[in-house]
Amino acid sequence: MEQTGEIAGAAGGDHPGAVEGGALSQPIDAVLTWVDGEDPAHVAKRKAYDPGFGAAGVEATRFASRDEIRFSLSALLKFAPWLRCIHIVTDGQTPAVVEELWADPAMRARVKIVDHAVIYRGHEDLLPVFSSRSIETALYRIPDLAERYIYLNDDFFLIRPVQASDFFTETGPILRGRWITRAYGLVVWMQLVVGRLKGRGKNWRPSGFKAGQLNAARLVAPGWRLFSFGHTPHPLRRSTFQRFEASHPGVIEANMAPRFRHGSQFNPTSLGTHLELAAGTATVAASDNTVYFRADVDRPDRVREKIAEAEAREDALFICVNSLDQAGSQVQADILDFLRRRIL
Repeated sequence: MEQTGEIAGAAGGDHPGAVEGGALSQPIDAVLTWVDGEDPAHVAKRKAYDPGFGAAGVEATRFASRDEIRFSLSALLKFAPWLRCIHIVTDGQTPAVVEELWADPAMRARVKIVDHAVIYRGHEDLLPVFSSRSIETALYRIPDLAERYIYLNDDFFLIRPVQASDFFTETGPILRGRWITRAYGLVVWMQLVVGRLKGRGKNWRPSGFKAGQLNAARLVAPGWRLFSFGHTPHPLRRSTFQRFEASHPGVIEANMAPRFRHGSQFNPTSLGTHLELAAGTATVAASDNTVYFRADVDRPDRVREKIAEAEAREDALFICVNSLDQAGSQVQADILDFLRRRIL
């Protein structure tokens, strides 16, 4: 049974729900995934393995960068100084901001670069991989990773001080999301039918955000409910994945294998989430504490409204900015100006 207790609103500092002082008995790391998809060597590598029409996750925007890693990393250092270590998982690259930080020798111990070859050790035949789901599946294999860690994409940004107790209790992770019906599988089935009609091939399967979560929930337990989360930092535990790997031989390796995203894959963060809920070790927060930007879709006036909301809401601890590279010049300028004012 999942733990049913909730924490109120936001946490962070003196916010409701925070443990006094925010201190916990175990260290916590952060893990960021990043790639400079405009690096000519990376572009050539992707093209060499591009599976062609019908594949998911091959769009250039998935690998594009507007230096979001600078803001994401800087925000962690500014607003979560209690983190033991920040691991940045990359494909043979080092962000410029890390090179700058490493001018301070103390930062070399706090900010580490982890290559795909390291987390795929023993499975080098699967490299290179470009699927975020494949890479995320292997994150718990990072050497010297803390038992408790927070996983973020490089387009997730802390915008206020947070405490360890915003992410974990002594028992386990604090989850941000909600239960929905697994009837969402009907949507996935309809997407499959449409894809087949469009000639995407017999091996094609829908690989959307909720579809990956649904695949994960089915691995953990039967039933009619799915714990669905949005684009927000995710607290995870290394031992949860290690136990699953030991009891389900071959499942983790199979999810690490696709070079590009495939509909057969489960969302590994969702797997960890559902395993914690099934074990009764998770707590569900009352709010996701996040303001979400769809930069490629939101109009400039809507972006300004969201920026004002993020500034005004004391319980808004995070923002996520999807597809900044595809946004218009005004939207890009407004969002980057906000990030500079808030973080740098």
